Amino acid sequence: MFRDILTTCWSIKEVNKNLADRKPTSDYSIKYLKNTCSVLAGQMRELGKSMPKEAIEVVDKSGQKKSFALNDVAEMLYDTRKIVELNLIDNISRWAKAHTIISDPGKF
Repeated sequence: MFRDILTTCWSIKEVNKNLADRKPTSDYSIKYLKNTCSVLAGQMRELGKSMPKEAIEVVDKSGQKKSFALNDVAEMLYDTRKIVELNLIDNISRWAKAHTIISDPGKF
């Protein structure tokens, strides 16, 4: 599951990077980002059920560290402002990569 989350985060970041080169109103890209964030939210919810005490630590724009339960992170993925404000995709990616290394250290 962690690898799926990493792949989803990578995909979101790549589309965002490509949007920087184009008009941000590209309907297809925006629809893709919304759908992919929804998929990522489902993945986070699924893990939240099996890891109820797990949290993701984020640093907000003011430099404050905050921890959020996986289910809370899943809900934030529907709020563009929260995604940007908390740098959520990068933080989820970093968290998933750390768990991938722990579960399979030989792959990294």
